[in-house]
Amino acid sequence: LVLAATMALAACSSSPAPAEAPGPVTISSEQVTLEGSITRVDRTNRMITLRGSEGVEVDFFAGDQVRNFAQLQVGDRVSLDYNRAVAAEIQPAGSGQVGTSVQQGTDLAGAGNRPGGAVSETVTIVAEVLAVDTAANTVTLKGPRGNVVTLEVLRDDLRAGLGRVHAGDLLRVTFTEAVAVNVRPRPQ
Repeated sequence: LVLAATMALAACSSSPAPAEAPGPVTISSEQVTLEGSITRVDRTNRMITLRGSEGVEVDFFAGDQVRNFAQLQVGDRVSLDYNRAVAAEIQPAGSGQVGTSVQQGTDLAGAGNRPGGAVSETVTIVAEVLAVDTAANTVTLKGPRGNVVTLEVLRDDLRAGLGRVHAGDLLRVTFTEAVAVNVRPRPQ
């Protein structure tokens, strides 16, 4: 898990952050919105078929956490927003502990409301910096399970800050994913 997190830090690119930006730096982020109409509802198997704007149909399973499933009707409009972000932050030595944490959140439709809701998950990994090589633009990290990995820092804005990173510092990488679904009644 640490390897995936730190590789994301080393390889991703996005718009540069200010050179002296305090706190977390966004490594990557994306948002995708999908919209379509329900063309079929299989109540027995809790399957929904959606047709997107380009005419492509996709089947979705609506698990038990999808409340008010019985209200879904052919012709209802569905929008799904998917967000994903990765942020990283260097923290001073001794300011925390190496480890991994997971936080989950849900916001489900209330009884009698239109189906919909949101779910999110945030995974945070903290690794110890063992070495920094500014000439080679690499950082060597030791993760929560004791694994050691040396990563090349590819982004120029992050390379510029390598001189401020020292052995013993901590690298905190946070991955966040969230999905929100909104169902609107079919047009009359």
